[in-house]
Amino acid sequence: MASDYFEVAIIGAGPGGITAAHYLQRAGLTNFVILERADDFGGSWRDNFYPGLAVDVPTLFYQFPFARKPDWSRLFPDGPEIQRYNREVAQRLGLYAHFRGGSAVEREVWDEHNQVWVLDIAGQQPVTARFVINAMGGYINPKSSDQIPGTDEFAGTILRPNAWDPEYSCAGKRVALIGTGSSSVQILSAIAGEAQSVDVYQRTPAWILPKPDAEISARVQKVLALPGVVAALNGVVLALMDLPLQLICNVLPKLPRSLLATVLPQYDKIWRSVYRLLLRREVANPVDRAALVPGYGILAKRPILSSTFFPALALPSVSLITDPIERVTTDGMRTTDGVERPYDLIVMATGYELFTDPEAYRTGRIVGASGLDLAEDYRRNGLRSYGGSAHSGFPNRWALVAPQGYVGVAWHTFIDLTARHAVRIISEAARRRATVAQVRPAAFDRWVGRMRRNEKLIRTYTVDCNPGLRTYFVNSQGDAVYYRPQTISGAWWFSRRSPLSDYEFARGGPQSTPAAQDTSDRQEIEARA
Repeated sequence: MASDYFEVAIIGAGPGGITAAHYLQRAGLTNFVILERADDFGGSWRDNFYPGLAVDVPTLFYQFPFARKPDWSRLFPDGPEIQRYNREVAQRLGLYAHFRGGSAVEREVWDEHNQVWVLDIAGQQPVTARFVINAMGGYINPKSSDQIPGTDEFAGTILRPNAWDPEYSCAGKRVALIGTGSSSVQILSAIAGEAQSVDVYQRTPAWILPKPDAEISARVQKVLALPGVVAALNGVVLALMDLPLQLICNVLPKLPRSLLATVLPQYDKIWRSVYRLLLRREVANPVDRAALVPGYGILAKRPILSSTFFPALALPSVSLITDPIERVTTDGMRTTDGVERPYDLIVMATGYELFTDPEAYRTGRIVGASGLDLAEDYRRNGLRSYGGSAHSGFPNRWALVAPQGYVGVAWHTFIDLTARHAVRIISEAARRRATVAQVRPAAFDRWVGRMRRNEKLIRTYTVDCNPGLRTYFVNSQGDAVYYRPQTISGAWWFSRRSPLSDYEFARGGPQSTPAAQDTSDRQEIEARA
């Protein structure tokens, strides 16, 4: 079957895809395609439009460094405003000309003979590309609702945060809200006042901290619009964050693990005492108050920001249910204590498969050199990466969201760093007229070893001090591979000045491929170099 050829294929049109495309354009590479399974840019902000959706990072930091926006309506804007921003940036950069919606990439296979990646697209002809930047986000797919028996029997409505029916009204409905993650917290706050009743099914209590939200006045917007102001604010915050990261990644890992395991729980005891004071002020019911205290450390799972959850929970129409769910029934839900409650709507806010989960990678989906399967490698050797993006044995391929990759104050900081690294290596390959760029195995192992040494404090805290916990930060293999144990300044330097000797650049393979016929991008990059 014939296939379309591109110098670079970007998989995913969320913030990562937009960032990668920007840096490709800046490098002079214009022969690229953005493959997206949905019909527009935006990623999670396109897919999610449930009631109460809002960002939980101050928007002054939650934006593209190359497309700063001074006129946000508030410090923590809602989902529609974030999505409008994503689309506006994509439009401004001319990315819709490179966009292919409805193109779900089902398989990535390295063609050793032609030295290109072959991407199988659902229901379409394949796409081949010299280089691949996988820009899929961290929330890969929703967890299956099959984990709760009986969902197929329910006669009412079942909704998920990423598949919300905008026409559905919760007014006067009996609602079961499963989970107390960030989506659930936002949904409860939005619907509690109109629903007849809402039962919140809590499986694991969360750290829910006050959200210092506020409108951004026109006067403040004018100040933020002054050249360099928002960039300076970001720089100051990143510099301040870099100081504790120096301790976390470079100093404290040198201490004995036994000492760390003794001291770190004391930190959590202090926070738990403070949290109990917060709950005493916010929650009148002593039973609920006791049930809402997390048994794990404040940094072992992502804290949630909300100033409206506890007031919503205090409404007479809202109840907190802590008994485990036995099954969904035709009319509602039954818990293990034998109580069955009737509902009109069940909201399955049960989480997502994450990029840190080995189970999220399916066998046969990503196959590199010599038949190396990424899923099998992850299961056998654990999740790891070089610089938060590359993997030995997978030439010409980078993932912007990869194990041990997250660093910075917000998602955009993280993906900006990994995208810069990927495009830098692609540009260097073009300058050298190389058809293959891959991380040398020795450099890969050296980097992974360094990260494992630096992660000592993170691992001790999340795994040793919080045993048995499954979170964003600890996967089913017991590995803490969410964070990149490196300072922000170190990651910034790496994205721009990492040793090119860590990569092997080679030229070979048939020259009759489209790469030899379409040379305009390559010549332009070489001229700039």
